[in-house]
Amino acid sequence: MKRRVFFTIVAFVLAFGLSGAIAFAQSASAEIPFPFVAGGKEMPAGKYQVADASNFRLQLTGPTGDGIFLLAITMLGRHDKDPDPEFVFDKADGKVVLSEVWLPGKDGYLLVSTKGPHTHAVVGGSNPRK
Repeated sequence: MKRRVFFTIVAFVLAFGLSGAIAFAQSASAEIPFPFVAGGKEMPAGKYQVADASNFRLQLTGPTGDGIFLLAITMLGRHDKDPDPEFVFDKADGKVVLSEVWLPGKDGYLLVSTKGPHTHAVVGGSNPRK
């Protein structure tokens, strides 16, 4: 009986340790040099952390430590082998909206589908452009 309890405790410790390592591996940060909109909320320029919160949700934490949850519309298939995180913004009608997030080693998250003409600003990745 003591042996079973011991192995159960070890299994829980390993499970929590691995889940923490996986969650850490599925997060990224970037310095966003311009104000933008994410999840319908105005966000100031600054350093942001994004983490996979599972079930098509991302948690975005801003420079003040405040966090919001973003719901993905769908996943985007990885088109390159870029190991760096990427934040893609749609620029249209004078607004800059966070539209895609690419975490290292994962497919991308589509957050917003902008209709009509727009341009992109990309922060991070191997080909950053403003």
